[in-house]
Amino acid sequence: MPNQSEKPTVPGWLYKLFTGHQYPYVRRQAKFANRDVKPGEERPEPTAEAIKEKFWEIFPRCSVKILEEVKAGMIVSFTELGSYEPGTYQELVERPEEFLARTYGKKKIKVNFYDGENFVCTINFKVAGWTGHDDNGTS
Repeated sequence: MPNQSEKPTVPGWLYKLFTGHQYPYVRRQAKFANRDVKPGEERPEPTAEAIKEKFWEIFPRCSVKILEEVKAGMIVSFTELGSYEPGTYQELVERPEEFLARTYGKKKIKVNFYDGENFVCTINFKVAGWTGHDDNGTS
C-alpha cells in the first residue's frame, strides 16, 4: 500500500461514494479480506481502517466511464461519452462539475467507476445548469 504522501487528493464525496452503504463493493472486499473466519462463521463488519485500506487498494486501479442520460418517451438509456483509465481523471475527481461542463457541455451525466470489469459505484451530475431533457424544440 502506498504511503500517505504518494496518494492523490480524494475529496470527501468520492470517499463516501466508494465506502458508503449505497455501493457495497469496497466494504464487501474489506469484509471478505478477513481470513480469520472459520467456515460457517458469520463474518464481522469491517473496521473503518480496513475499509480505508481496501479503498486505497481499489481506487487507484479504477477506470471511469462517462455516460449521458438520454430520454425518449418513457425510456431512459445511456450513451457513452468517454472513458478514462486509472490515474487519468484527477481533475474530474477534484472539480467534477467544472470538468464535465467544459468537456461534455450541458447534460445529465452519469459517472461510473469500475475495478477491472467489476462495477464499483456511480454518481449523477446535472451539468452546466441542466434543468430537463430537451423536448426536440416542441413546447
